[in-house]
Amino acid sequence: MKKKWIRKEDCFAFLLPLIAMLIIFIGKGIFPFGKESFLRTDLYHQYAPFLRAFQAKLQSFGTFSYSFDVGLGVNFRALQAYYLASPLNFFVLFFPKTLVVEYITYLIVLKIALSGLSASVYFRKHFRRNDYAATLFGMLYALSGYIAAYSWNVMWLDCIALFPLILLGLEILMEKGNPTLYTLSLALSILSNYYISIMICLFLLFYFAALLFYHGVESPQVFVRRVLYFALYSLLAGLMASVFLLPAIFALRFTASSSISFPTTFVQYFTIVDMAARLFPFVETEQGLEHWPNIYAGTLSLFVLPLYFKNPAIQWKKKCIFAFFLLFFFLSFSINALNFIWHGFHYPNSLPARQSFIFIFLLLTATAEWFGKRKLNSRKDLALSLALCVAFVLLCQKLITNEDFHWSVFYLTLFFLFLYYLLFLLEKKGMESSLCTLFLLCLCFVEVTLNMAVTSVTTIDRKDYLEGSRETEKLVKSIRTENADFYRFTREDGKTKDDGALMQYPSASIFSSTAYGDMSDWFTSLGMEASTNAYSINGATPLMKSLLAVRYEIVKTEPKNPKEMGLKYIEGEGGYRLYENQYALPLGFSLSKKELNAFDLQAGTPILVQNSISEVLAGEDILSPILGKMNSSSYTFTVEQAGDIYVYVNNAKVKDVRAILPSSEKDFEHVDRGYLLSLGYLEAGDTVELRSKTENESMDATVYSFSYDTLSKISDKLMHRGMEVDRWKDGYIKGSINADSDAVLFTSIPYDPGWKVKVDGKEVKTEESFHAFLGIPLTKGTHDIEMRFTAEGSRFGVLCSVNALLLFLLLLFIRGRRQPLPLKAVAERKGAVEDREEREAGQTRSRRRGSNVSPYRGKLPSGKSRIRIFEKMDVKE
Repeated sequence: MKKKWIRKEDCFAFLLPLIAMLIIFIGKGIFPFGKESFLRTDLYHQYAPFLRAFQAKLQSFGTFSYSFDVGLGVNFRALQAYYLASPLNFFVLFFPKTLVVEYITYLIVLKIALSGLSASVYFRKHFRRNDYAATLFGMLYALSGYIAAYSWNVMWLDCIALFPLILLGLEILMEKGNPTLYTLSLALSILSNYYISIMICLFLLFYFAALLFYHGVESPQVFVRRVLYFALYSLLAGLMASVFLLPAIFALRFTASSSISFPTTFVQYFTIVDMAARLFPFVETEQGLEHWPNIYAGTLSLFVLPLYFKNPAIQWKKKCIFAFFLLFFFLSFSINALNFIWHGFHYPNSLPARQSFIFIFLLLTATAEWFGKRKLNSRKDLALSLALCVAFVLLCQKLITNEDFHWSVFYLTLFFLFLYYLLFLLEKKGMESSLCTLFLLCLCFVEVTLNMAVTSVTTIDRKDYLEGSRETEKLVKSIRTENADFYRFTREDGKTKDDGALMQYPSASIFSSTAYGDMSDWFTSLGMEASTNAYSINGATPLMKSLLAVRYEIVKTEPKNPKEMGLKYIEGEGGYRLYENQYALPLGFSLSKKELNAFDLQAGTPILVQNSISEVLAGEDILSPILGKMNSSSYTFTVEQAGDIYVYVNNAKVKDVRAILPSSEKDFEHVDRGYLLSLGYLEAGDTVELRSKTENESMDATVYSFSYDTLSKISDKLMHRGMEVDRWKDGYIKGSINADSDAVLFTSIPYDPGWKVKVDGKEVKTEESFHAFLGIPLTKGTHDIEMRFTAEGSRFGVLCSVNALLLFLLLLFIRGRRQPLPLKAVAERKGAVEDREEREAGQTRSRRRGSNVSPYRGKLPSGKSRIRIFEKMDVKE
């Protein structure tokens, strides 16, 4: 009879996390149960906008190679590989764009539930038990502290759900020689998110070595075969995922994370006691720059930990392996060098210990192992374990002062420890094992649901996030239908740096791990907000907007002097006003080598860099200083001539600034990133006070007035050198240009070797222009330009994936034609030895402790009855 892969126990492991999340959503009023939305951190700023962009490409049959909607233009294949590679994302095609936020929200819930299901399958297959213990531990995995902390990282959850199947597949490969589950689950994991899969692959090396140690060396042939199988099918899994993996690898060369600097000294972040305390329930999850791991797996796992090592039926090899992994992961969380390696040879930018789901799964596996053999622990063992756990909790209460630990954490931990102790004690006194499992399942469900509700699932106002989306898309659509030339937009009250992806318009800003590193540096040098993985139009002067082809601005308030600013009103929609920037330059224009070399990014402050550009193109400065007075934490100045005013804060330690304007106040955050503070258009005689909101830091600043006359000169000069765009779409541009002399066609497109350019039908080699942009060498005369983007490695990646899949199918066919490999017989003999050792351990324990081991009321069973009891502890399929 064919074995069932998914049984009712697994279905319950799927349903319980699903129900828990829905209960929390109802309690917190998350749509459609209220007006709130489960958007937080990067889910708010990146994942929802990128999924909307993905949906738009699916609906319009657009290219997946490139997108102009974020960051001046991005390699969308690389972005997709990191954020959008999950096969489940394709179902967004069947949802309206107004429900993309809800789709991604409930996709998270679905993936959490699938994690419970896959873990249940693993526990049932691994321990060969068809009972609700698998449901219990699958649920604990799905609602662990890792999920509480990182559930909003929707692109990681595929790997979390696949991880138990990968381990199960590796065990089947080792024992039976069947590679199907291991290869396909690992390939799907790497395909879905290569970043988390790096950690899984690192762990697989250790887990494979542990399996070799556990199984022992039956013969040199079997040992060599196992090593070869592991290497071969791991390689095939990676090659199957090459369709996304290779473009991502090529693209990573141009990100800020491309450089690797291994730590030269070893540093310990915290002690083992501090880390182990993170096993307690209701501890605030860590998602910032601290290194605390989120390793909560239910108080049950804490209670069982001493009992696992005390249980005589668990083999010494398993105890050694578990002890090794326990210590190894604690060191990995605490030692900087190991932390660096685990995270792909980089330190994580917040969201620490991203591999801690592996530790949680190992802890739950050990707990499940003990649970199946718990009857070999006496009442004295239970009491000893409780005493040790209570002592540890009291020690932590005395030593730990971390604000993540509310005083109630320690009392609630003790409360649940006593409940689990009483439950197992009642079982010792005669409670049926099935009833004990049911009560335990209910108790754990309540605990992990409460923990999830307290430490996770923060909300925002759904209406606030979507405000202005419909109006913006309508205004953008009117421009798309009337204008064939290239353009970019900016939005005054943008929700995120990825608004272009969210609302479908070409933009200059981006927040993504795949952002171009050189472009981020360029934005910083020119006084616009940027960081390791983001750059933004925030802080841009009109000169910068012109150079970056930002032609349209969507605002809610009418500019004070739109005529002087070169802003032409186009139309309005629902309180939003659309203006055209008359000074905006074309997508590309010709510059001589001399001019490009004269642009000095190392001139000093962003003001000096912009003035160096203005000096080359117009022969004069575009930003003029205004004198003011500094007084400790404030800086005051008076405007001499009406105009746009910008402030550069010289004190890099100042993080937040408040500007007291004549008729209002304006706050600026993250000022330490070095961007210019735009105070807007001020009249002559206006007095402004700048205040540092950072304690004990002086408000050292310089103030400048912007010259639109100089901008007009620059715009007129470069307009005559501009490229006329005849046709454009994502990843494709066609146009023409007349070069007065040999020059470089400077384009406001980030440099990427994936761009292939033809000038007059002949392919030319592109170059990096102005340290970050795509440049095309031109000779004097009129030229036709055709530009097409193909992500590096994409074609070879497809070839590798197809060939790897065909080779894998061929190997399966050959395996099916041959006799079963001897690995299965070896595994069966190994299993028989384990069963015999466990029965012997049980009989020895019975003789030593008498009735304490009996699950029945009153008298001690006979010797034959005891053997039958222990044989029933592992129900074989």
